[in-house]
Amino acid sequence: MHITRRQFAALAALLFLPGMPKAADEENAVVWRAKSPANDHVLFGYVRIRADTFPDIVAEGKRLIDQSKTVLIDVNPSLTLSTAKFKNSDLKPVFAGLTPSDQDEFKTILSKSPAKGAIEKLSGFEASLLLIGEGQHAFGPDAPSIGLALAKYGASIGRDVKTLAADGEMRAMQKPLTLETVNSVGPDSITYLLDLRRRIGPIGAYFDELYKARKSAEIASLGEEITAKGIVTPTDLIDADKLRALLIERIANLPAGKNAFIILPIGLLNGPRNILGELRFRGAEVAAIG
Repeated sequence: MHITRRQFAALAALLFLPGMPKAADEENAVVWRAKSPANDHVLFGYVRIRADTFPDIVAEGKRLIDQSKTVLIDVNPSLTLSTAKFKNSDLKPVFAGLTPSDQDEFKTILSKSPAKGAIEKLSGFEASLLLIGEGQHAFGPDAPSIGLALAKYGASIGRDVKTLAADGEMRAMQKPLTLETVNSVGPDSITYLLDLRRRIGPIGAYFDELYKARKSAEIASLGEEITAKGIVTPTDLIDADKLRALLIERIANLPAGKNAFIILPIGLLNGPRNILGELRFRGAEVAAIG
């Protein structure tokens, strides 16, 4: 089994998304301002979705970049982390553990997916990637994700564009994907995702719509619900606490006058893991602006 970047990105929307934000104006926002005596930063929350699907959010991001002196992004979008490969014979197919009606629905949904020729052989982990990514607008070199598109725009107008976390630091925080983790996603988790799909439609498409409506609180709530059902997410594949702490330190200690446009996972801007409270504790005035 080989996990591709796009399959991983389908789950990346769940990274750092364990709960609800507190302030009402922050429930429907993707952009915040963090102002201190030394700096006036814009914090832009992203999920890994195709930029040209959200022209109004991209336009707002570009306008704010025009007003900023530099652009910072959490991690290198081109970073290649180690991938996991397992023998197919070691993977536990999830199909046989589903009810007959769920098997029929599962086959129908995945009949148009890249796995259409091996539906009954899929592990629960692979099946969850496909179900969570269903309906999401695909991105690639010619149609970049929203975070990458804004970073490229910054570079195109002469802004200095840098990452907050170095490639080596990210590799050091990676947790290996084990066979035990892959096989831990069983029929109950897939049954939950099928039930969720009946409730909200294709899951990837629903996340896109939530982001389009800037419903960051609902993204957080749904992310919490999914992770509580035993679905493996990037928090299982990287040390999220260390990454969060590193990003806070880098932002809080930026040189005076940096006035950066900072591109971060939306989950770092709301919920119990958000960095906003930490920035406020360190003296910044933080407020949602869009």
